[in-house]
Amino acid sequence: MNVPAAVRELEKIELMRCSQGNYILDHAPTKTQKTILKSFDIDANVMKRRNRSLCETLEHVSK
Repeated sequence: MNVPAAVRELEKIELMRCSQGNYILDHAPTKTQKTILKSFDIDANVMKRRNRSLCETLEHVSK
């Protein structure tokens, strides 16, 4: 896989805003996305922590 294809694949990872105002992943990462993220030492737990951090940041900004 070349770099542009990897970037396009990672661009498909999206967050969706819930009715409670927090954000969750729109869908689970695919096997290909997991492989690409693993090359950067990022796994599902890292993604969850970064999502939580992003939600907290957005909450502070919106107030």
